[in-house]
Amino acid sequence: MSAREGAALARTLGARTVVPLHYDSWEHLAEDPARITEAFAADPEPAGRLRWLRPGVPETL
Repeated sequence: MSAREGAALARTLGARTVVPLHYDSWEHLAEDPARITEAFAADPEPAGRLRWLRPGVPETL
């Protein structure tokens, strides 16, 4: 799924929080985090839903 598709899906599902995963984990899944942020910023609703996690840092969702 591309960043643009992810933003559209978040909008369709009415997702309150979106956490990008596996965007750079495997060779066939390589999307720049800036591109993901840009895709979500194009639509004001999902933009505020995007939440980046830091590896090894606990988060409460």
